[in-house]
Amino acid sequence: MTAIIDTVMSRIEVTDLDAALPAYETLAGPGDVRRLEFPQFRMAIVGPFMLIEGTPEQLAPYRRAATIMAADHEAAVAAFTGAGGRVLDGPTPSAGGTRTIVADRDGNPFEVFTPASS
Repeated sequence: MTAIIDTVMSRIEVTDLDAALPAYETLAGPGDVRRLEFPQFRMAIVGPFMLIEGTPEQLAPYRRAATIMAADHEAAVAAFTGAGGRVLDGPTPSAGGTRTIVADRDGNPFEVFTPASS
């Protein structure tokens, strides 16, 4: 059996994205930092870390256990639903890819994300 997921990204809530970045750049090693701006928050992807800036109250709607990057979106979602989990939101397509919010059988929320094809 082959793996369904490509990567699991740790979601880290920070109050100051610019101040937090150096530590995570050191941990992840040299590489690109991908910054993203949304109306609700700013974020940066540094290696396996997804840093999301905001207060706990601002970030509550976006709180997840992790982001699972998967080439086969349907198979990743089915892995959760087939084991007693459920879809909470989505799938939602965007310019960057498709995301679905799922909960495992114990209620832990995850974001399943499949990047758009290049």
